Amino acid sequence: MDSSGSTRSHSLPRSTTVSELAQYLALTIALGGLQFVWSVETGFGSLYLLSLGMKKSHVSLVWLAGPLSGLITQPLVGILSDNCSAKLGRRRPYIIGSTVVVVLCLIIIGWTRELTGSRPLPTVWLAVIAFYVLDFAINCIQASMRALIVDSLPTSRQDAGTAWASRMIGAGNVAGYLMGFLDLVHLLPFLGSTHMQVLTSIASLALVATVSITCYFTTETPLARLPTQLRTSDSSSGSLRALGAIFTSIRSLPKAIKGVCRIQLFSWIGWFPFLFYGTTYVAHLYAATHTGLGGDDKNADLIEKGTRAGSLAMFAYAVSSLGFSVILPLFAYSSASRTALRQRGARTDTLSGFGRIRQVLRKVRQVVSISLSKMWMVSLAVFSIAMLLTFVVSTVRGATWLIAACGFCWAVTIWVPFSIIGETISDYNSAERSVRDESRGDGYIPIDSADIPMEELATGGRRSDGSQLERNDVLQRSSDAGGLSAGTILGIHNVFIVLPQFITALASSLIFAFFEHANGPEPENPDRQHAHEIALVLRLGGISSVIAAYYAWKLTH
Repeated sequence: MDSSGSTRSHSLPRSTTVSELAQYLALTIALGGLQFVWSVETGFGSLYLLSLGMKKSHVSLVWLAGPLSGLITQPLVGILSDNCSAKLGRRRPYIIGSTVVVVLCLIIIGWTRELTGSRPLPTVWLAVIAFYVLDFAINCIQASMRALIVDSLPTSRQDAGTAWASRMIGAGNVAGYLMGFLDLVHLLPFLGSTHMQVLTSIASLALVATVSITCYFTTETPLARLPTQLRTSDSSSGSLRALGAIFTSIRSLPKAIKGVCRIQLFSWIGWFPFLFYGTTYVAHLYAATHTGLGGDDKNADLIEKGTRAGSLAMFAYAVSSLGFSVILPLFAYSSASRTALRQRGARTDTLSGFGRIRQVLRKVRQVVSISLSKMWMVSLAVFSIAMLLTFVVSTVRGATWLIAACGFCWAVTIWVPFSIIGETISDYNSAERSVRDESRGDGYIPIDSADIPMEELATGGRRSDGSQLERNDVLQRSSDAGGLSAGTILGIHNVFIVLPQFITALASSLIFAFFEHANGPEPENPDRQHAHEIALVLRLGGISSVIAAYYAWKLTH
């Protein structure tokens, strides 16, 4: 409660007796379940579609679903959820509705052959449609979850909140890739008769469980509904106004967020092929280098072992990412967390033995920690080197080590950009509220990130008709004027993530199609050739990451 007795704008999990750790867990655990679903799609989707009879060049076009859905869904969901006036709040209705869609799509993907009677063409089309809808729903959940974290935490806790989000994502990655090389049909036969069926069943259960925890233990302040006449007049143009607000907001982004978007534009040209083809790359290397059967695509045992080798490499990457997501936040700082750390380290209160140890550790962190932007720059440099080393790596072991090393880079990628954006939004809106509070004088009204017309500021928060301005009326205007709306900004940020994915998907499809034509239907060693083609795409991503590292260096200055 603030000085006027009104609730603060930052919502936290319901229970006030639980520890801060439990609050972070409840707020971010749904991202872990979502990442489990996404790791199933990215890690095993390509191999699954290839098993249905699709060409590799066509599979690349299927993965345009990700950037297409991100380009459309996240910005729109962001700004529409900013204006959502449902009783559950702004973000949770979108999270819950999209979760239902994701579960339905996973069931369709797992049982595609059964639903179509194993007819080749309908099977492929149903799988492709399910993957496209799945990507749209995943992006909706992700946009709403990221905005919920920004909404729920004050500036000083944004860094910690995004760090916990990265840990949950790392845990979801580990669980997803762990399932990849286990014999799930033997272990859990009641969940399905094929590996993909069991995977999609587990992913559905994990997502429902984690989303339920987040939605139950995290509260939101609902927006006030507009008067009926205003809702009617605005309903037909709501989507157009949302798109207009997105493009208007792009022009007025704070400098730090513009810098983050520029970096993401180039870094994701490298991440997209890595995430979607990492498992396939190692699987082909395995098939090409074992028992002299690299050219025999009909050898089911070899293909299965290659798939498990690829899953093991991505599992090593996921474990590495999770480990770094736990350790790295201890040695990196944002401006807000650095200030809080110095204040705690400067305390001279009488401390117990454990308290003294904690104070010493804080002082050590002040000395050895580096800024978030510098850590991001280092991670991009490491990623580019790893991708360019595919020139000299030709064994499964070498490729596994390269992929595992990228866990460090991924831990930074899913943490630092969102931390910088979240802190910028929260800090900007806090400063704006302070300015308005000073201007308002005795008529102080607690608000979120909204703007109040000048005539209402002059009357101490009263309308021209003399009625008191309600807090929810102010919230209703928050996305139309003043402040930085988390949903809108994160949606714009996602545009700069998905645009390079279009470039990469189209480029990889052209590369694969060229080699398919040049080498004919039966190359001498198809698995070696496929691995070479994927490595070429990975190297192009490494070159792009060099450019991203340069812009990250500029961001540090």
